[in-house]
Amino acid sequence: MFRSADARLGWGLTAALGLLPPIAVVALGGFMLASALTALRQVPIAELASATWSPLAGRFGLLPLILGTATSTVLALLLAVPLGLAAALYLALYAGPRTRAAADAAVALLGGMPSVVIGLWGMTWIVPATGNSLAAAVLVLALMITPTFTLLAGAALRQVPASLVEAARALGLGEDVAAALVVRHARWGILGAATLAATRGLGEAVAVSMVAGNVGNLPSLLGPVATLTTTLIVEFDGATGVHRSALYLAAAVVMALIAAVSLAGRSLQRRGRS
Repeated sequence: MFRSADARLGWGLTAALGLLPPIAVVALGGFMLASALTALRQVPIAELASATWSPLAGRFGLLPLILGTATSTVLALLLAVPLGLAAALYLALYAGPRTRAAADAAVALLGGMPSVVIGLWGMTWIVPATGNSLAAAVLVLALMITPTFTLLAGAALRQVPASLVEAARALGLGEDVAAALVVRHARWGILGAATLAATRGLGEAVAVSMVAGNVGNLPSLLGPVATLTTTLIVEFDGATGVHRSALYLAAAVVMALIAAVSLAGRSLQRRGRS
């Protein structure tokens, strides 16, 4: 009886802990939406979807913030994916065990680097050349998401049967053909890795706010730009009333974007493993 009671208690605790993350996400999303009700009631939907974000003028168009977020993330992926895929291919197919272990550790260390450190690097080396701009934000984001993509893509590549590579080499097809076959076989996992890496770009605030300029304009490569998250970090402390409620709405949009992209990435990864 004692063991049975302990088992039931353990099962109950495990179930409660397992349900805690989704409950927390739903509760957080509900809080954001509830806090955004003032903006949703007082600001017309057409205004919220407009291209002007100027709280001092009472304009709360989220379009430039959404486009700034999406554009910076997509452009960063266009830089990060080729570099990360090349590194992942080398580590998966050609590097020895010691080299792979050392490189994986270095990539993981770079991926875990605090955002403010990456932001300081961007302010020191990128901003003098590009100014506070979308270009600077893209380069900083690319540096931040490349390690994440490299590790996830490497895991997908290492799931490809070694016999596939050995057969290609035995047929004398060349290393480039062997690499292409591996990439084709792991394509869904690689796409999933890129999608999951994008979630870091979508949610990044500190480093981007240090280099982007934080002006709510429609994105221009060499012009200042604001994203949903940089606007939150820069404006929330002094915001009141409708302005603060609109920022909660921006936070809810960020959550929805990250949730959608993350679910898509997990789905692609599962397809790659099947």
